[in-house]
Amino acid sequence: HIIEALVEPIVITTILVINALVGGYQALDASKGISALKQMQAQKAVVRINDPGDDVSDVSLSNNAAAVEEVEVDASSLIPGDVVLLSVGQKVPADIRLVSVSTSTFTVDEASLTGESDSVSKKPYRGDTAKGDGFEGSAGGAMGVHAKGMLYGGTVI
Repeated sequence: HIIEALVEPIVITTILVINALVGGYQALDASKGISALKQMQAQKAVVRINDPGDDVSDVSLSNNAAAVEEVEVDASSLIPGDVVLLSVGQKVPADIRLVSVSTSTFTVDEASLTGESDSVSKKPYRGDTAKGDGFEGSAGGAMGVHAKGMLYGGTVI
């Protein structure tokens, strides 16, 4: 009778140990995945800022514009409104709305997100997403309609 009384606790203990081992393995696997994603992300970004030493109200500056300075910052410190400068071969440091390009064609390798082997053509966004006037034939509201004007973190120019 003692053996019959011990079967149930042994089975329950065995199941709990297996469950703990599987949970530990999954947590380790998840942390490896997060580390791999962090390595895909750019660590630094070049940002264009107004030079704090210049007086914006100084009319002697050409076009009444403040002088700008390009500084390298940690990608994690980017905030909405930052103007990020990118060049060919560079990783995109964060999700960014494309506002201007200095080439006739601009493509981004989004294989890390979509699995597509072909680069995706991008165009600067012009207009208001609520009005739907950013691109020809666009309907308002959904940012998915305006994906041609977006760059996504971890992709490559």
